[in-house]
Amino acid sequence: MSASSDGQSRGKKSHAADIPRVEWIAGGFGLLIVALALSVLLYEAVAGDRSPPDVKLTVESMEPLRNGFLVKVRAENEGGEPAARVSVKAELMQAAEVLEESETQFEYLPPHSSRDAGVFFTRDPRAGEVRLKARGYEEP
Repeated sequence: MSASSDGQSRGKKSHAADIPRVEWIAGGFGLLIVALALSVLLYEAVAGDRSPPDVKLTVESMEPLRNGFLVKVRAENEGGEPAARVSVKAELMQAAEVLEESETQFEYLPPHSSRDAGVFFTRDPRAGEVRLKARGYEEP
């Protein structure tokens, strides 16, 4: 009976010894990655940026179309909180006069990120100046 119990204890010890060193290293790296991810999430929850949305608008490009012109707009949220339904007004200006207005909306703008959209004009925006204004947002 002692021989069979002796064989069982040897089997348990040899099972841990059968695991290759590469698997232990890979497991250690996996544990390290999970610990780092949890640390980042905990830091963001406790000490993350809580500033309100700060929307910066820029004109990316202007393209002629068959039925008018497309002005591509980029919105960057430089704040720490997200913004939903960010409404943007675009004015086509020439000599301090508003020639045409257009609007677009960004459905969701996460913190410290950017999104692209477009506004349409019937007049050529390259002949004047396009002014962009963020008009409002909702808290998601």
